[in-house]
Amino acid sequence: MEDIDYYFSTLSTWSYVGSRAFRDLAKRCDVKVHHKPTNLLTLFEATGGLPAGQRPPQRQAWRKIEMKRWSTKRGLPMNFDPAHWPVNPRLADGAVLVAIREAGEETAGQLADALMRAVWEEERNIADPEMVAMIANENGLDGAAVVDAASRSDISDAIKQNTQEAIDRGLFGAPSYCLGNEFFWGQDRLDMLEDALKEQA
Repeated sequence: MEDIDYYFSTLSTWSYVGSRAFRDLAKRCDVKVHHKPTNLLTLFEATGGLPAGQRPPQRQAWRKIEMKRWSTKRGLPMNFDPAHWPVNPRLADGAVLVAIREAGEETAGQLADALMRAVWEEERNIADPEMVAMIANENGLDGAAVVDAASRSDISDAIKQNTQEAIDRGLFGAPSYCLGNEFFWGQDRLDMLEDALKEQA
């Protein structure tokens, strides 16, 4: 079984767009996914990137065009101007780390997917502790306990560690998928990631 380190944020547009396709790929190729919630603002600052809202108008317009194209291609419902975006994803990202510790990577992946759907499909606010607890409950976890644990400093430290790992590995955006020493940036590189997995097999 191959291992992939998956750097993402629950608030990330393109992590959401690629999430289901990535899950399908992981199942097809018998891959173990290691979820690495990452502070994208810190990653951008370290690598010369800008948050979407600070990019030039042309790039912001292109992003919307690509969102529409890719949501259609992936068959995903998507609000292109969600009510609760951008918000601080710290608690939601931390909840994914708690889920890893409490229930394992597969459950953490399910929770991550649900949190991304909350933003991009369901108009729910993943910065709201009550909402994060509700989503955790919906995914078979103890929501109150998850939110409590996710708020602690050791989880902040873990997100910082993931972010520094991403910087040290030469990453600069999300989603990024690392297969050994090779990385694939963007959900539009999933076909190439699958090709690499098949070559290794």
